Amino acid sequence: MKKFLINYIPAVHEGQVNSDNKSFFYRVEIDEQFANRSEKDRAAGLAAKDEDGFWKRFRFDGIQSAVAI
Repeated sequence: MKKFLINYIPAVHEGQVNSDNKSFFYRVEIDEQFANRSEKDRAAGLAAKDEDGFWKRFRFDGIQSAVAI
């Protein structure tokens, strides 16, 4: 897996709605893409593991930048 620093605007951050559309940085190891079947997208985003070993999912439309580290 490749390590990245992702700048992302999530809909929800740490259990709270992100009503201010703030962006957050995540250090992750990218594993795979995921699809959004309800919208018939073949690739809607990617799945990655954070530094604590928890899985995160990032929609492509919320990713502001991704830098390989």
